[in-house]
Amino acid sequence: MFKKTERLNRSEFSKCFKSGHKSNFKHLTIVTADHPSLKAVVVVGKKVAKSAVKRNKIRRRIYASLYNQLVNKNHKGVLIVIVKPTYTSLTRKVADEFLIGSIAQVLKDE
Repeated sequence: MFKKTERLNRSEFSKCFKSGHKSNFKHLTIVTADHPSLKAVVVVGKKVAKSAVKRNKIRRRIYASLYNQLVNKNHKGVLIVIVKPTYTSLTRKVADEFLIGSIAQVLKDE
């Protein structure tokens, strides 16, 4: 899991969301922006899952995958992952593979 210093606060989120590069996928939207260190945030809205328990479970799984992908590669910059409602229809394995592939594609395009 990311440390609190590796996550965005509200003002940083607004700034990066407005100025960052957005990449839309079928189940996710990924926003990237330049930053001297690694910052990440995962957004799972009520349209994705009504229950807070389910939203937090999705969020924790995505944070774990992000951590494994980004920390090992020494990535620098902001990464905002916004989950779409269709994400919940995926199995855990397929969702993880989709997330890893999407992140790889976004980081390759930078």
